[in-house]
Amino acid sequence: MIALRVFGSVLHFLLKVVLLPVQIVLTILICMIDFAGGVFGFIFGLIGGFIIWAGLSCLFMSPVDWKLFFEAMIAGTVLGSFPRMVRYFGESVLVGMKSFFARI
Repeated sequence: MIALRVFGSVLHFLLKVVLLPVQIVLTILICMIDFAGGVFGFIFGLIGGFIIWAGLSCLFMSPVDWKLFFEAMIAGTVLGSFPRMVRYFGESVLVGMKSFFARI
């Protein structure tokens, strides 16, 4: 019985040592996703802000087009927030995987 516990402890230690590089790679991927998400978030935020600004300008032109105003508000908001949604989803998946490997 003691031999099985010692064997299990050694196997568990070896598994932790083998999974350590996987955790390091996942940490690097999380940092890369944060950086790329910030860059793309800035670019898409500018584009979404421009679309929202163009939609607001529809209210001040002579034929007021409410439909175009609401479409521009929705499109600008979705376009501006899309990289953040992708970043949060990808980061949460990677953090979940990292925490799973850390619990082993």
